[in-house]
Amino acid sequence: MSGLLRGSSRQAKAPHVTSAANSSFLSGTLSNMAAGVMRLIFRPFRLGDSIEVAGKSGTVKNLNLFMTELSSGDNVQVLIPNGQVWGAALTNLSVYPTRRVSVTSPIPLDRGIETIAATLRTYLEQDKRVLETPPPSVTTSNLTDKGAELSAQAWTKADDAGSVRADLVQRLLVAVQASHVPAKAT
Repeated sequence: MSGLLRGSSRQAKAPHVTSAANSSFLSGTLSNMAAGVMRLIFRPFRLGDSIEVAGKSGTVKNLNLFMTELSSGDNVQVLIPNGQVWGAALTNLSVYPTRRVSVTSPIPLDRGIETIAATLRTYLEQDKRVLETPPPSVTTSNLTDKGAELSAQAWTKADDAGSVRADLVQRLLVAVQASHVPAKAT
C-alpha cells in the first residue's frame, strides 16, 4: 500500500512539472508572436532586404508571426525567432539607395604615398560606378613610425558597393606594389 501511495505522490508532482514546461513554452511562443506582430506593424525590413540582426546576416526570404527566415551569403537557411529579431539592434543594408565604400590601409614609409594616393584618386574619379557627389576622397588618416595610413572613400549605388570595394582594394594593392621608392645612395 505504501508503494501505491508513493506512486500516487509522484503522479501528483508530474502535472506541476508539465505545467511549468508548458508555461515556459507558451511564454516564449507568445513573446515571439508579439514580436512578430510588432515587426509587421513597424516593418523595419521587407522580403528581399539584406539585414544583420541577432548576430546573423542574410537576405530576408520569409516572414511569419513566429520566425524570420534569412538566406546567408553562402545560401544557408537561418531561422531567427522574432523575439530575438525585435529585441536586437538591426542593420538594414537595403533601405537607402547609396552606400559609402571605405578602404583603409597602412602604407610603408618606403613607398610613394602621394603617388599611391593620386593613383587611387584618379581611379575613383574615372570609375563610372562611383558617384560624383559627394566626391571621392583619398587622405592620409594616420602616421606612425612604420608608415602612413591611407583612407579612400567613395559613394556608390548600394548594389555596386561590394564590387566597387573589391576593385578598390585590388587597385590599392597594385599601386602599393608598383610604388617602391628605392633608397638613395649616400
